[in-house]
Amino acid sequence: MGLRTARGVVHSPPSRASDTPAWGMRTCIPSITQLKHKMYEPDADDPEDENPLMLMDPLHPAYEYNRECQRQKYLLIIRRRRLRDESDPFDVTYAAFKKVCRLSQDLVFSVIDLIRPFMRRRSSPLAAPLELKVLSVLSFYATGSYQSPTGRQYDCPIAQPTLSAYIEEVTNALNEDEILGRLIRFPINVQELNYIIERNQALGGQIPDVAGYTDGTLVKVVKPSLANNPQAFIGRKRVPCINVQITCDRRLYVTNVLANFPGATNDSFIFSGCGLRLRMYRLFHERRCHLLGDSGYALEPWMIVPFEQPQEDTPEGRFNKVHSRDRNVVERCIGNIKERFRCIHDERVAHYDYIKASKFVNAVVVLHNICVLANLPGYIDENEQ
Repeated sequence: MGLRTARGVVHSPPSRASDTPAWGMRTCIPSITQLKHKMYEPDADDPEDENPLMLMDPLHPAYEYNRECQRQKYLLIIRRRRLRDESDPFDVTYAAFKKVCRLSQDLVFSVIDLIRPFMRRRSSPLAAPLELKVLSVLSFYATGSYQSPTGRQYDCPIAQPTLSAYIEEVTNALNEDEILGRLIRFPINVQELNYIIERNQALGGQIPDVAGYTDGTLVKVVKPSLANNPQAFIGRKRVPCINVQITCDRRLYVTNVLANFPGATNDSFIFSGCGLRLRMYRLFHERRCHLLGDSGYALEPWMIVPFEQPQEDTPEGRFNKVHSRDRNVVERCIGNIKERFRCIHDERVAHYDYIKASKFVNAVVVLHNICVLANLPGYIDENEQ
């Protein structure tokens, strides 16, 4: 027999053990959304039933029913929390963990400590721990798949809107100026410049006085609105994208990244107005140094580019071969980043605008540099071998 109210009969949940279905209590606890629809709400047309505080009165006809719905909702939250807390995503083999997150367990803990000051503190004991947020976002960076499958990586139910919030929070933390300035660093004085030039030569560089290797790469984005000039984002591959300028050393360590130009912008224009060129201009007058770039850049005293169509058996042709071998470092660096973190890979379908894509690039470059500093080998997808 249900409860009779101003809105009619409200059917009560089963209250006796004999009313419980034979397949167990699991079916008796619906989802939170279902519980919200089941709960009794005051009737706005009934002047005696319009005050929500009346439901707190034990004498109200729907008091017991709403209380039972609240209890079931709480039990559902507790069940999800136990499922989340009792599973240890770090308790797997090194190979299995690296396949999902692209980093080792120790490096993930380092990343957590790095971004902890910039993350929101847990305001509720039911809130997800920072470790789970970082692991979920790393899995998204690694696979590049849209968010629904990522929430099931650790047998932990994470709704897509929740995971989207995690991605935004962790990505913003990795884009903090303090973190970017600490882990993406180009020499700022002659002492640092001498050190990086000597290291590049010690690691096999044949052209002397090289401070870095520069190239551009395209990252797909969602086509911007008409207000943001969408044609400016159509790159050479005829898809909306941003043009990312990356500079690295021979360790494949990224020393400078610039990811805020539309895809139609050519490499030479990006370099001509960036802070890296101004720094090279200043350092060049203190100590002879160069960057190596391809033919898409303009020849400058601090930017060495190959000769245009030289004969093979000439000094210019031999120089181009040496230049190509040395500059191949930055191409391997870009390929390493995109293969390790496939959220910016060329094969992925774009789901994000150019602002978020730019932040993703900065975030994965920070993670890539952490891997380089830890001597973590580049990731190779066994399925593509």
